[in-house]
Amino acid sequence: MKKLMLSVCLLPLLAAGAKADPFSDFKKITTDAYIKPFAADLGGLIGANDFNSGRSIGFPGFEAGIDAAIQAKPSSDNRILRDAKVNAFGLPMAHAGAALPLVGADVMVRGVGYSGFSIIGGGLRVPVLKSGTLTKFIPDVSVSAYYDVINYDYFKGTHLSLDAAASFDIPVIKPYVGVGLDRTRLEVKGLSGASAALNGTAGTISKPRYTIGVRLSPMPLLYVYGAYNILHGQTGYSVGAGLKF
Repeated sequence: MKKLMLSVCLLPLLAAGAKADPFSDFKKITTDAYIKPFAADLGGLIGANDFNSGRSIGFPGFEAGIDAAIQAKPSSDNRILRDAKVNAFGLPMAHAGAALPLVGADVMVRGVGYSGFSIIGGGLRVPVLKSGTLTKFIPDVSVSAYYDVINYDYFKGTHLSLDAAASFDIPVIKPYVGVGLDRTRLEVKGLSGASAALNGTAGTISKPRYTIGVRLSPMPLLYVYGAYNILHGQTGYSVGAGLKF
């Protein structure tokens, strides 16, 4: 548990610092064929931060925390990052959420900003099954949807994700699994020189994502988690920590 908590503290720094600005070589793009593979990798990282449990917050609950996802290497088609010699690269995000009265759903907001790159988004999580004091053997199951707006010096875009997650609310250790679909659209902007002709060119791609992880509650209100992800066929990891009231 100590190792996991240390990873939670360090991974946001690693995610942002695997390369100071891993997307800077996007300005060297020479063909629109490079847009979709790049968008797939970026969308997978955003979506990997969607959930860390199948359990909803529950009214009048509130939670806030930090998340970070890392992809071990760019996909084979992502020439932008591969040509830039980028290896592991990642994305940290901050999030907050609250349970809505009556409807039983959670509303979530999240975002990040650094080196001219920013994401701001939000989503809705709806419980499908919920365990109780006498029904601990029943998994918590929820579905969620997120919409994010992406902005950078050389591209802008949107990310839409749909997820289903399940977890067991057992004491201290809470394993979870989930599946998601990321639809990412990027539009080129701000390029100059020989690449300027690509300004306004866009690409859209949809890819699946799979997650298995464990969430720990080392003390009341605090949770930490770690997960293994398959991001459109690529190996990825995610960790995070938060407070849930």
